[in-house]
Amino acid sequence: MDGIHLLIAYGAVAFTVAGIGWSLLLVFAGRAGGLAFERFQAAVVSVLVVGAASGLVLLATGERPADGLHLLYATVAIALIPLARSFLGRTRARAGAALLLAAFVVLGGVAYRLFTTG
Repeated sequence: MDGIHLLIAYGAVAFTVAGIGWSLLLVFAGRAGGLAFERFQAAVVSVLVVGAASGLVLLATGERPADGLHLLYATVAIALIPLARSFLGRTRARAGAALLLAAFVVLGGVAYRLFTTG
């Protein structure tokens, strides 16, 4: 199960890097992402939720992360994209893309911390 959890974590990192790249392109183009980008964000959050669920299975079987902050970082990782989306409201396209870029960059930092506390 530990291998599955790690594989999902690497997948989440790949999605995060793709999200940073996509957001950068949108910021430079001055456009909103549209439906495809919204679905991509949902996929990123879904991968994070599945990763957290696999971590909870590990926790239930008696395995513990090296640092208790791992659990906090996992919660933050899941909440980042939905939280950023909640602020989009009436923002201009470029500002919304910049907000999501910031969320993906922070998610990258949180993912790094997840790996170092895992």
